[in-house]
Formats: sequence, structure tokens, C-alpha cells
Amino acid sequence: MNEKLDLIIRNGNVFLDGQFQKADLGIQNGKIAQIGNLSTSEAQEEINATSLHIIPGVIDTQVHFREP
Repeated sequence: MNEKLDLIIRNGNVFLDGQFQKADLGIQNGKIAQIGNLSTSEAQEEINATSLHIIPGVIDTQVHFREP
């Protein structure tokens, strides 16, 4: 896919298939569009997530759902 993404989160430790793997995430229209090696892809914005863990689709319930 060669279209320009909205956001690429690069070099993160992504939780996939029950384990952490080094990968990039491509975001388009607020949704994860691609996961993998996106070194040849371009985006309007990029975030370097080196040494950070990324868990796609997980919401921290302690932050988002504690309020009534």
C-alpha cells in the first residue's frame, strides 16, 4: 500500500499473537490500517515508539471508565 497514512507509530514493541514483536503501526482515519514493517511508507505525522510497548485495541479501564 503506497497511500500516505495519517500517522505511523514506528519501532514499537507491538503485542501480536500473544507476544511482543517489533513493528510499526499505520493509522488511517482513526483506525489501525497496517501493522508490520512500514519503513517505506509515509505519513503526515510520525511517532518514534522505540522502547515503548503498544497494545492495539486495549483501553486502560482505570483511566477511561472510573468516572460515573
